[in-house]
Amino acid sequence: MSGITQPRVPLGGFDATTAGIGSIVGAGAFVAFAPAAAAAGPALAAALGISAVVAILCALSTFQLSRAVTRRLPEDQGGDATARTAARILLGPYSGFLSGWTLVWGLLLSSAVLAAAFGAYVFPDHPEAGAVGAVAVMAAVNLLGVNRGPWATRFILAFVFSILAFTVVVLYNEAPNQPVRVGADIEPTASGVLQGAGLLFFLFSGYTRLATMGAGVRNPSRNLPIAVPAAIAVSFVLYLLMGQSMLAYYGAAALSAEPAPLLDPMQSVGANVGTGAVVLAVSAAALGGLWSLLDSAGRTAAAMAADRDLPSVFSRTWPGRAGSGRTPWVAVAAAGGIVILLVLFADLDALIGMASFALLFYAAISTVCAFSLKDRTRYAPRALNLAGTVGALLLALALPPLYISLTLMILVAGLVVRLSFRRPRSTKPHPTL
Repeated sequence: MSGITQPRVPLGGFDATTAGIGSIVGAGAFVAFAPAAAAAGPALAAALGISAVVAILCALSTFQLSRAVTRRLPEDQGGDATARTAARILLGPYSGFLSGWTLVWGLLLSSAVLAAAFGAYVFPDHPEAGAVGAVAVMAAVNLLGVNRGPWATRFILAFVFSILAFTVVVLYNEAPNQPVRVGADIEPTASGVLQGAGLLFFLFSGYTRLATMGAGVRNPSRNLPIAVPAAIAVSFVLYLLMGQSMLAYYGAAALSAEPAPLLDPMQSVGANVGTGAVVLAVSAAALGGLWSLLDSAGRTAAAMAADRDLPSVFSRTWPGRAGSGRTPWVAVAAAGGIVILLVLFADLDALIGMASFALLFYAAISTVCAFSLKDRTRYAPRALNLAGTVGALLLALALPPLYISLTLMILVAGLVVRLSFRRPRSTKPHPTL
């Protein structure tokens, strides 16, 4: 999950697909395969395929939801929090809170995953210090109001995509030279494959940015239903090649124990060129993702505070860089502080598991909202919404119980606090979606 900002000039279908790939392919690709291999074993490809299908189902439902919201509420320009707006209208204010609260924690946990990936690759001897430094720097960038433009997304995508493709070639080339690893391998099971699919859903979670781009794309009703599955499909091919090449090089058991699985094989490229390229790619993807995700988490929390779903202090802003609007500095600073605590007190596998559960639960809320829409489209019938809901919940519940429990504790605690005080009566009627 790397993120992308709303473009100023509407994009065509090809550019929208490219932007979508840029929002999907990120630093998670460098770390998510190890815990997925521990669950799915040699059946990593099957787990990846299931997660891609669920992502497409949820993405089309999210686009349908975004389309309905922006048509009825032109002032809502889309974005990650579209489902929060729809849930408030369709399911009530407390459902809107739960959707927004889940999104905020999905963004925070995803930020922690990217920071941990940065630390594991760039500072392998002191990964926590590296992760904390990355969060602090990118939180400061957001506090200054510096926005990430489309040019940055395209540059990062081109660089990261090319390095990942290069690692696939190196892994397959070096696989025959690896010694046979003696020991028990991981036997694939149906529950293990589903758990692996749930963990790998993290790799596709950036689809929400493309699916809610709306006004940022020319003729979105025609282009986005094509661009969304196309971006996921291209990302799936890259991820499939990566996963299979890692299995060929390590085997499932050895891969599951590697916190930074691309460092060792790239050492075969002389003069530190290989490891240097991987470190640069992780740095670009992780820092770019943190730049976007911390901003999204802060702005979502600020919007919730404006709706009195969170304390009003989080809605405080100050002027950002010239032309960048106002920055919700309290919410952004709080987001950075929480992410720092996450990387200090949770390991990478736990962060990926918790982030995946939060993102899948948020996707399920989005598909339920899409199912409730009266404004239907031919490419998103209710059967698709229902399939997305079932798929997202199935993968969420297949995750390790500890990660489910920890994330649910956070979500339920927020909901209990929200239920403990009375919501002021709104004077602004909402249209029917």
